[in-house]
Amino acid sequence: MVGGLSEEEPADQKLQDLCDSVKADFLALSGKNTGTFVAVSSRSQVVAGMNYFVKIQVGVEEEEEYCILRIYKPLPHTGKKPSLVNYECGKTRTDTIEYI
Repeated sequence: MVGGLSEEEPADQKLQDLCDSVKADFLALSGKNTGTFVAVSSRSQVVAGMNYFVKIQVGVEEEEEYCILRIYKPLPHTGKKPSLVNYECGKTRTDTIEYI
């Protein structure tokens, strides 16, 4: 659906690769020092490109935290790379992914 968010779907390797492409930006902006950075699930939004709202598990050792990342992936013909637009931390595994 154009403009609306899709249903939440489990993460796959393609989504993990997208998250990994913005991991350095996330770590720099959030100040997090994480050993875990695993995509769990996502929703998407069709715009002039695609917004991905991804729930990721972050944490070190036994501390478990979840963050929602909004990643913008431009249309292929632009030649631009995906970028981290926004993020929200302090989430749990059961929190619903909403627009951020």
